[in-house]
Amino acid sequence: MKLINRYVSEVGKHLPLIQGREDIEKELRSTLEDMLEERAEKAGKPADEAMEIELLKEYGSPQKVAMTYNPHPYLIGPRVFPFFLMILKIVFFGIAIGLSVVTIIQLLSQLSTGVAFMSPDFMKTILQGVGNIISTAIAAFGYVVVAFVLIERFVPDFKIDFEEEKEWDPAALAKEPDADSISRSELIAEIVFTFVGLAILNFYPQILGMYFFSGEESFFIPIFSDVFLKFIPWINLIFLAEIAVDIYLLRNAVWTTATRVAKIIIEGASLVLAIVFVRTTDIIGFTAESFANSPFTPEQAERFVTVANVSITIGIIVVVVIVSVELIKAVIGLVRSLNRK
Repeated sequence: MKLINRYVSEVGKHLPLIQGREDIEKELRSTLEDMLEERAEKAGKPADEAMEIELLKEYGSPQKVAMTYNPHPYLIGPRVFPFFLMILKIVFFGIAIGLSVVTIIQLLSQLSTGVAFMSPDFMKTILQGVGNIISTAIAAFGYVVVAFVLIERFVPDFKIDFEEEKEWDPAALAKEPDADSISRSELIAEIVFTFVGLAILNFYPQILGMYFFSGEESFFIPIFSDVFLKFIPWINLIFLAEIAVDIYLLRNAVWTTATRVAKIIIEGASLVLAIVFVRTTDIIGFTAESFANSPFTPEQAERFVTVANVSITIGIIVVVVIVSVELIKAVIGLVRSLNRK
């Protein structure tokens, strides 16, 4: 049986299935052993290595046998592909709108400093904006694909129904909603946008700022100062923890006490980090000194810095409020779950 065991192990190596691999190997081993025993009985002699070789040769190569258990080895299969396209459209649309707004603000700033409309500097800003949109979209596409590949491999029962609304049954109103159930579509959207955030933060930080052109020279002023860099490892840790919990929830399709506690810890850490941002006065990179070589006059730079700092601070405060709400919801969910038990 040594060759059969090696054969089954080789088949297992080519099985892309995460769940059910051991069951398949046991079933295949049992089938082959039964077939070998039947042949030995017909031959009237004990099974030997030559008989095993003949059986395995007839059964087929391990790769071909493995394919019979996974006839559609998609990177992103048809069960999630429609939702993949929908998320991709949302991400691309968000990137295009967000970076277009940034580019328009830069163009208006240049016009206010005397840069002529459709001048070389004006066109450079447009091309830079288009380049940022394209590079960010490419990075986002890669991360969206990674997110859905993980779903394809680790959440085999996930499926979004895009069919027309089914016949409504009034009896459904009598059913109490499951408080521990999850919205998988929301989780997937969260995973995708968290991946995009990681990509921008770690590989495309140049997007988080403003470009200015003066003659043949270009100037980039980041939104955040170097002080912000020390927070990036903590942000990455929170984002990765969020993705891990979301993938676990996708696979199990229900909240548990452990996942609720993990969610509270993540939201609590996010809240603490956001509060630290608000209290760190030198975290914003827009200062009068940073605009020293820009097309702005000192008076224009001072006005812009004031407006930008207030706007960014308000944005961070909004994040604090949103995270606080999510933390409260997570705590309430945990308390209600414990009270039901």
